[in-house]
Amino acid sequence: MSTSQIFSQNSLQGIWEGGITVPGGELKIIFKIDKSAAGYSGTLDIPQQGAKGLNLDPISQTGDSISLTFSVGQITGLFTGNFNSETEISGNYSQGGPTTPFSVERTSLTTAQPKPENETDLIISNGEILIGGTLTLPTGDVKAPLLIMSSGSGVQNRDSEVFGFKIFSDMAQRLAEEGIPSFRYDDRGVGESTGNFGETTLQDLASDVETIMSYFQNDAINKFQDFALLGHSQGGVVAGKVAAENAAVDQLILMGSTAPSLSEILRYQVEFAYAASPVEKSLVEKEINAREELMKAIAFNNDIDAAKVGYNQAYSELLNALPETQKNSIPDISAMVNNQTQQLAQIYSSPQVKSLLFYVPTDDLEKITVPTLVLFGGKDTQVTITQNQARMRKALEISGTEFEIKIFDDANHLFQKANTGLASEYPQLDKKFVDGFLEHIIKWITAN
Repeated sequence: MSTSQIFSQNSLQGIWEGGITVPGGELKIIFKIDKSAAGYSGTLDIPQQGAKGLNLDPISQTGDSISLTFSVGQITGLFTGNFNSETEISGNYSQGGPTTPFSVERTSLTTAQPKPENETDLIISNGEILIGGTLTLPTGDVKAPLLIMSSGSGVQNRDSEVFGFKIFSDMAQRLAEEGIPSFRYDDRGVGESTGNFGETTLQDLASDVETIMSYFQNDAINKFQDFALLGHSQGGVVAGKVAAENAAVDQLILMGSTAPSLSEILRYQVEFAYAASPVEKSLVEKEINAREELMKAIAFNNDIDAAKVGYNQAYSELLNALPETQKNSIPDISAMVNNQTQQLAQIYSSPQVKSLLFYVPTDDLEKITVPTLVLFGGKDTQVTITQNQARMRKALEISGTEFEIKIFDDANHLFQKANTGLASEYPQLDKKFVDGFLEHIIKWITAN
């Protein structure tokens, strides 16, 4: 426990939920902070990584500036930020290297908004797993199949909330106004859904969607026989897999969804991150290739230790080739290299990531037989048009199904109006969709 003097009326005490911006989306974090005469004490949860109750020490606050530190083995993480308001903090997270944005909101002290009358919360069983979700019905006639929404990578609640932008909740209400019913659900291990998200494979995620469909096919009160699937980002991989295999699916909507395997996407994102690096290209390429060899070794359980050694060496060479000013800012290069190798191996070894690393979504799209709408953001830096559009078009042409590809030029990965499209600007953008986005989805659903 650490002591700190409080010079502001803003207090860290409470439960804070939010996320760290990472390639491909957001890593959900939860701070639980208590206050006593001695100062603050608290814990950190990272549900996606199965981490719970990590000790935060020290915790300090000076005026509206805060810092929180945690350690796991050789890994030390530091959150530094400022109160934007009494209930919101944003800043940067670092782990001995580059920083990345984070933002949290105090959830324990916020006033719950009344639930709309057209929404019903449900619990659906998939074996031992419980899936918590919300059914949103039109106030008038139902004019379309039930739309089931699957969220993107990282742990998401049923609203697919990213930095306060409730993507699926906002979508559900607007669709209901046009006679389109929908169901959105918490990822495993979040909200009312049980299980461990990090231990969930692609097949498990697809099974959850099919279980939801089966529930509504057999429910006495809210019965549906026809379904549309909407998947955002990684959720599109899940939706595409189910649509290729389940005849009850009538429509498919892919929202910022991927065409190549996760390993190829990660390679592209790392290349993008290294684009401005002062290190010679051959060393950057060596690090990226070693990273991919580590993925292969873990995915196929083949000589993992040798792959770790290879990556360790490649990353060490890259860091040691940095300009002296940058190299001197790293306290211990050897420790940083070991931490990075350990973290990557841990990430690639999680059942979900492992199941996606070399899974190619376009293989499913080639089998699609239902009308498909593909949506891209022109400024999306996570699922880019360059890497995805042509492949998706080719796969759908092979399938022979009716499809449309629509690009919203000013939109980012969340389909907000963006400046750069970088994930780092998510917290600053308006919490709404780019003009015409929902209207286009509504028009397409009702026409098909």
